[in-house]
Amino acid sequence: MLAYQLSGAGYEVLTEQDGYKALSRFALVAPDLVLLDVMMPNINGWDVCRQIRSASNVPIIMLTAKQGDSDVITGLTSGADDYIGKPFSMGQLLARVEAVLRRSTPHSGELRRPMVAPPAFATSAQRAPAVILPPPIAPPEESPPTTEPPRLGPHLAALRQSRGMSLHQAERVCAVRWEFLQAIETEQFNFVPRAELRQALNSYATFLGVDLRPYLQPRRKAARQPLPFSVAISALLLIAVLLAAVSWYVL
Repeated sequence: MLAYQLSGAGYEVLTEQDGYKALSRFALVAPDLVLLDVMMPNINGWDVCRQIRSASNVPIIMLTAKQGDSDVITGLTSGADDYIGKPFSMGQLLARVEAVLRRSTPHSGELRRPMVAPPAFATSAQRAPAVILPPPIAPPEESPPTTEPPRLGPHLAALRQSRGMSLHQAERVCAVRWEFLQAIETEQFNFVPRAELRQALNSYATFLGVDLRPYLQPRRKAARQPLPFSVAISALLLIAVLLAAVSWYVL
């Protein structure tokens, strides 16, 4: 569920099933932020946090049901940057992720020294700690010139991603809920209340510099086709016959 929600907010999410696999993956990808559970098989989250912190300054957020004072103190002294107890709201988690990323340096995930992967362990599948990578920043592909405008939702999503912004960041700038922005990008307009849809579209399009007029213009009616030549001749002959009949009747 967390991977699905975070992906929808614009993050690239990698997950592992236990702490040893997470440490091995961390040594390879050097992520920008780590979400870490505490109660895991073979090695707990506090020990994972200490090993990561000994080799990297990457931001770490603990997500756990252990939220007593001693647990929070242990997590923070192990090197965690934030500590969130379960249950928690998705909006709170996104806000804290953004806050921690703002405070971190651009290269906080780089290793200070090579990190040796821990030995392999046979583990059972349990709740997975999430290793989060930011979305790749790439300009939208140029499409060949066409008379029809591009699809509105994918076009807005490509422009946002080209600026390196998450949906949560766009929410603060546009003053539109990120769920509504996600619905607009996926063109699920029925998800947005009808009274708020036009304002949300205008705010988001204005921020990204998109002209909505081509999308709001009604389709042009097809031009009337001229009558076939044979039909026109038949109509003229019919009119001539009617005129002849009327003249004969009058005479």
